[in-house]
Amino acid sequence: MKRSSGVALASAAATLAAGVVAERLALKKRRQRDTEVRQEFGSRRGERSHHIDMPDGARLFVEESGPRSKRGVVFVHGSALRTDMWHYQMETFDGRRLLFYDQRGHGLSSPKGDSDYTIARLALDLLAVIDDVGLEEVVIVGHSVGGMVAQQLCLDHPEQQGDRVKGVVLLNTTYGPAIETVLGGAALARLERYARRPFDLIGAHSARLDSLRAVIKPSDAMFWGVAFAAFGPRASARQVDFVYDMAAETASDVIFDLLKSYRAFDAHARLHEITVPCLVVGGREDRLTLSDASEYLAEHLPKAELHVFDGVGHMSMMERHREVNKMLERFFADTLGRKGKGRS
Repeated sequence: MKRSSGVALASAAATLAAGVVAERLALKKRRQRDTEVRQEFGSRRGERSHHIDMPDGARLFVEESGPRSKRGVVFVHGSALRTDMWHYQMETFDGRRLLFYDQRGHGLSSPKGDSDYTIARLALDLLAVIDDVGLEEVVIVGHSVGGMVAQQLCLDHPEQQGDRVKGVVLLNTTYGPAIETVLGGAALARLERYARRPFDLIGAHSARLDSLRAVIKPSDAMFWGVAFAAFGPRASARQVDFVYDMAAETASDVIFDLLKSYRAFDAHARLHEITVPCLVVGGREDRLTLSDASEYLAEHLPKAELHVFDGVGHMSMMERHREVNKMLERFFADTLGRKGKGRS
């Protein structure tokens, strides 16, 4: 019996070792074939930058490129990311004023302030950025939670639609509580409701979590986790590494604040109130926001155009940046006029 158990244990260990070797070989092969290996992610910066001091103590970092026009585009990043995620958009739309900012608590936008961390609060931050830079005509490009913020701004401030907000681009985002449109959403939503109190208690000890995260070293398992959750099957390894780095550098308390903020966001019954033109983009392999959410948005927004990419995950603006940039330039031309010359 002991011999039989020993053989089984040895067999299991050998299988595990073979799996680890296969995983490392697959990752090595993926890196060798990476078409984006020469991209210096995080190196592109705007031509001008400044901070906005908010009344509640928050400080928003803003950078911009292009002419100091009264017409422009504001890019709003997703959860646990920062302005750097717009790597392929920062130097693309020549002749247009492009603005990028770190949402409170992310990147260079610190401190995060004393206000409750809600989507409505983040929408007020977006409006503050638009006011601060003096834009009279604007298109908002929002990714993931950034798309939720864009919707919230339109709903909370309908007077901004039309005259000032000329259009909205919704990339890999949703219309309601994000937990419900993630892979396995129904079951996860039930679990989240039951685990809400202990989850919030863990979040209250974010400083200890950050100390733990600081000593955890990146691993192949983490790479594959990010690749599975946020990207399509053929995404660049360099892009996966970059997104992992941004998420790892986001403070735990901000991540927990964001997760709590999703609970109160629900625009599904009010989408008809967003009357400006909308470009909705999703990915068939998106596991963080299922493409069903993009289809729902396009169906219920009065003036929406939909494009869902096959083989693409949650980071469409990176995975298919050339195609997305062409769509964006066309949308900007339709809503803001004066088509600029861009490069991918």
